[in-house]
Amino acid sequence: MAASVWSVIVRVAEDPAAVRVIESTFDTRKDSLIMITPELLTARLRSVPEAKLIFDKMAELPLWDAAYIALRNEFLLNMIEFDAGLRNAAFVEDPAVQPKPFIGPRRTILRFDPREMMILRLKAVHPDATDTRLLEAIEAARKLTSQKAWALMMDADFSRAGSAAALQQEWPGFEQKTYELAYHDFRVANR
Repeated sequence: MAASVWSVIVRVAEDPAAVRVIESTFDTRKDSLIMITPELLTARLRSVPEAKLIFDKMAELPLWDAAYIALRNEFLLNMIEFDAGLRNAAFVEDPAVQPKPFIGPRRTILRFDPREMMILRLKAVHPDATDTRLLEAIEAARKLTSQKAWALMMDADFSRAGSAAALQQEWPGFEQKTYELAYHDFRVANR
């Protein structure tokens, strides 16, 4: 088997019109990833069928609603990345450390900034949105999952319509389905 090359297009921060292509080589014979970046990870995550369903759903929604879906599924997307081995990189031996016996290949799990990953996931489905708009959408989605939102839903006597109306009055800008989804998440968390 030959090595395959993954490419992802990234907007350059200094000039939004300019783009650059980041390439990384994945050697299928050795199962080792030469370079993993958050941008590449997001591009590869979209190729996993379970994650593709979430990204397709986010692409159909306005930005704020997509941010709520991304926030709601953040843990699931991270687990899909781990299960698919997208964050695995070859373990690099440190000559200063005494080697330990091990069974099987040693791998390193890469960690990225969760805020940056959230922005990149939203940017993947809303490429024209500016970073400021993305951050506003993420903040609005966080407010919809806040303790204040839960208090509003508690005061609405656990009714779907009352809770959605209370949330919509406090934080306008989401679709009605998103308010109802927030109510559903609240009910599941408070069984």
